[in-house]
Amino acid sequence: AKTSGGVSNVSFSFRGNDAVREAIHTVFLYHAIKSGLSMGIVNAGMLGVYDDLEPVLRDKVEDVVLNRHPGAGEALVDFAVTVKEGKARNAGPDLSWRQGSVEERLKHALVKGITDFVVEDTEEVRATMAAAGKPPLAVIEGPLMAGMDVVGDLFGAGKMFLPQVVKSARVMKQAVAHLLPF
Repeated sequence: AKTSGGVSNVSFSFRGNDAVREAIHTVFLYHAIKSGLSMGIVNAGMLGVYDDLEPVLRDKVEDVVLNRHPGAGEALVDFAVTVKEGKARNAGPDLSWRQGSVEERLKHALVKGITDFVVEDTEEVRATMAAAGKPPLAVIEGPLMAGMDVVGDLFGAGKMFLPQVVKSARVMKQAVAHLLPF
């Protein structure tokens, strides 16, 4: 039988703590799909990439989702407080990924589905490649496809989910649209 379910129901008791909810959704979908879930109803903005979850948080969530030991729920609740407090202290988006090379920034944007800087990063790569005598197609065949390869690998391994792939495709579409006039 085909099965589907609303994933946010699993994390409802942690509303207000988006980091924990995202981890619960990601871990739950990762294991549920491997176990035969046909479709999960989920907000794509509340999904992470399984391998990118903070390891201690991922382990505590897996303890609960997989019912590894009787105290797992209480341990997650206690840990969730520290996660929420840590997020409050570090308010604002983490832009440390912007410090990498433009190729790494494009790859990160594709994997995370971030459109905020894609036009300027695509233009930076295009201008650099144009100065080296390479056509705009080289941007698509090079750094953009490298990022999509990572997306494909993560999706194939069940560590990234369809809503996230759609977000990645939007980033790719925006980058390609910028290159069309050239």
